[in-house]
Amino acid sequence: MDELGDFLGYALAAAWLIVKLVIKLAGRDDARDTAPPEHAAEAQRGAPFDEAAPAAEVAPRSRAPRAAVPFGAARAPDEARQRAALLRLGELDRSAAALGESVRHERANRRFADALTRFVPEEIARARAAAAAGAPARAVEAAADDIELVLGEIAVLARQRRDPSLLAELGDADALAEACYAPVIAFARAEGLPLRSGFPATQLTPFDLAIWTGFIPTSIAPIFLPADFFATPLRWPALAHEIGHDFLASIDDLEPALRRELGLPGAGARPRSPALDDHDIPSSELRRAFGAWFEEIFCDVFGTLMFGPAYVVTMSELFFQEGEPYASLVVHRDVASARYDEHPPPHLRVLIGCMVLERAGLGESARALGEAWARRHAEVSLDHLIWPVRGAWIPLPLRPCAEMAASIVERLYAGPLLALSGFGLQDISGLDYGPHEHQEALRARDALLAGRVPAVRDARALLAGAVLAAHRAPERALAILTRARGAIPALGTSERRPDAFAPAQAASGAPLDRRAVTEALLFREILLPPRALRGRRRARL
Repeated sequence: MDELGDFLGYALAAAWLIVKLVIKLAGRDDARDTAPPEHAAEAQRGAPFDEAAPAAEVAPRSRAPRAAVPFGAARAPDEARQRAALLRLGELDRSAAALGESVRHERANRRFADALTRFVPEEIARARAAAAAGAPARAVEAAADDIELVLGEIAVLARQRRDPSLLAELGDADALAEACYAPVIAFARAEGLPLRSGFPATQLTPFDLAIWTGFIPTSIAPIFLPADFFATPLRWPALAHEIGHDFLASIDDLEPALRRELGLPGAGARPRSPALDDHDIPSSELRRAFGAWFEEIFCDVFGTLMFGPAYVVTMSELFFQEGEPYASLVVHRDVASARYDEHPPPHLRVLIGCMVLERAGLGESARALGEAWARRHAEVSLDHLIWPVRGAWIPLPLRPCAEMAASIVERLYAGPLLALSGFGLQDISGLDYGPHEHQEALRARDALLAGRVPAVRDARALLAGAVLAAHRAPERALAILTRARGAIPALGTSERRPDAFAPAQAASGAPLDRRAVTEALLFREILLPPRALRGRRRARL
């Protein structure tokens, strides 16, 4: 039955996305990024390494029964539709309460309790109040749709964590996602920035890697994992890219404020057919292109700061198309809207990753990765990008794009950015991947290549080391990932590191004397005052 439920859920989600796409093509979806936060069923951001946007995995919908209306019959009066919508809200309220009570007692699912016991009831109360105030039935029905979508997604997240065969895998991915979120959460709290999301939750889906930013109001950040995610370490650094999307979307006004400071237009700015200026794209048109690419560029800078060279290795491996080297150079436009695609050309993204490494003091790694990328494109010139100009594809010099990219990278990396309290991304403690973090990743890499479970404790360094090891020995990628995961305590389980209960070592390196420890504990109990007096002493303070 679970398989049937998943299939129905995927079918419903696909139908929902098709409706959203039709609306977008009709030009009525331009304002989706400005939708009010109480509506959770927004479109999710696209995947970082593939152009197909994923659908949300949702549980089969449980709606209140509705009478069949024959074709051509008059629609039910608005009052009847309103009553049906209110009955449906009551059903959703009961479902949320039951699911909230069950997840509260499950270690792996406790993080969903707040959304079920606070967010969903508040949304239901808001919808009921709107109905009482005379809101049209369609508005109440839309609110019920959104709430049902939230409940369905949380139900799937919880069900996957109840599956013993998935719990450890998802727990490892969740642990890495939380390690990536931790610096962002700490920075937002320290600077008083209103971060509205903070509970990442991964799930296996038939879709490509992506994060559902429409869930931000619930505080949950569902991250969709593709089917091959646990077969290779290469996709794991892309979690940081997705968290970058969530960071950018979950702090109110952060993205538009950054665009204003960088002088970039909004993502919806329409491109023009540029008149070539000495065989170059005019700077005004470059800014339109970079306005469309800004979110992906931000997330690539964020991802490189999180994982260092391993993130650039991931981009290089997943972007390169064997036999089609020109694909790395093409500037795409969306066929329907004629706007620039949100993803920059792969060559520019790899170049941006290398710029960040240079800025972080890892110039040697940047040069080695840049040279390796160039060798894979030996049959084409990497000094040009291929632009769509008046119905034709024309190679134009890379230099203007590289210069603009470098200026954006520098501001994002070093600041000052008023939208980030005057800081740059390098100033976010824990986000600044540098030589120390790189050495940790190299230690993990060497242990994995030697066939050992690393002693490194940082989940980010572990996976960065796993990517570097798999890059050197691709035939051992699965075994390398398995050993790296063996060093991560899976979130939501009772799993511990292999060395968690190893005998502690004294400063001199000698094992502690158990007898001495026992005697110390006995002396402590003897010297403590009687229990009856301890409370009194505290009361007098």
